[in-house]
Amino acid sequence: MILDRSGSMSDCIQETISGFNEQIQMINDLQRRNSDQEFYISLTTFNHQIEHNFREVKVEHVKQLTTNSYIPDGGTALLDAIGEGVINLKASRGHEFDNDEATAVVVILTDGHENSSRIFKLDAIRMMIRELEATNNWTFSFMGATADAIDVAGSMNIRRQNSVFYDKSDIKQSISNLAESMEKYADEKAKGKKPKDFLK
Repeated sequence: MILDRSGSMSDCIQETISGFNEQIQMINDLQRRNSDQEFYISLTTFNHQIEHNFREVKVEHVKQLTTNSYIPDGGTALLDAIGEGVINLKASRGHEFDNDEATAVVVILTDGHENSSRIFKLDAIRMMIRELEATNNWTFSFMGATADAIDVAGSMNIRRQNSVFYDKSDIKQSISNLAESMEKYADEKAKGKKPKDFLK
């Protein structure tokens, strides 16, 4: 998950924290019911700087977010967060993707527009997402709180079916719904499929 922690998220801190923590609990339950699959979670948060809070941790070992670990402020380096998060995952698990032994679901949640990236440009992110989506082992989803969220996702080559506008007043439920999307995804994988539609 790539999660916005820019200053504009300050009006929904508790809702974001509780929504994320509930999502992790639901995926933990999903892991217990699907012992034949392994669920690993990474969290990258971003303002004008990028923080990789944890990388590829088994879901049962994921630490909950708190007001000490999620402190919104600053700008929105959205492109850098996506680029770094994806590159980290490719570096550590690339051989599994190449050998068709794993799939990755990348969920991006933001409430604003890019304004602070210094490393990655839009064209680079577009190319990265297009190439990875084409392998069928990667799925990208985008949740944005701006009216043009679906268009923003499209500009990065994220499929419209996996793009959604969310209301910040209901962010807790929007994040929690991700676990239900993951449950459907896991059910499809158990049938030997690689679903490309992720969000409910």
